[in-house]
Amino acid sequence: MTADAEWIALLLAGDAAAIAQVRTWVGAALARYRNRLGAEVEDLEQEVLLDLMEALAAGRFRQQSRLETYVHAFARYKCVDRLRVLGRRDMVEIDEEALAFDAPSALDELAQRETAALAARIAAALPAPCRELWEMIADGMSYRQMSGATGLSEGAIRVRVHRCRQRAIELRLRLLAGEDL
Repeated sequence: MTADAEWIALLLAGDAAAIAQVRTWVGAALARYRNRLGAEVEDLEQEVLLDLMEALAAGRFRQQSRLETYVHAFARYKCVDRLRVLGRRDMVEIDEEALAFDAPSALDELAQRETAALAARIAAALPAPCRELWEMIADGMSYRQMSGATGLSEGAIRVRVHRCRQRAIELRLRLLAGEDL
């Protein structure tokens, strides 16, 4: 039995020393996000521990890396997901009166129309799977929810979103350079 398999067995059995060690690993992974998450960090730490135990019990740790590395990556992905959710929530909770201002200038309206047209051209040039992923993101779905909807792992979803983002950036640069798609 490998050392990681022993750790997992101890964790799933509720061994206090193993749980304390995993808490240390999770705390180290969350350290760089503490300022941005504020009071959310303690709740997130508990959520990470619970989800991690669930993932280990389900056998999702494939032992392609050390358990400590897996725990760090698992916690970081949870932090990123939480920051995305908090960012969207902050945007939704903006008071409409605070946004009340004079109508945009003609130049602002022109810039908005040009930006929208550029975004539409980029979206139309993207492959259908990328457009589907962007729609899920726009609907506020987490990587976990997207994973459930597509049947792909969260890691695969993250990679595909990254590749689609890179493709969109390339298309934007080509369009701004005056190239036809």
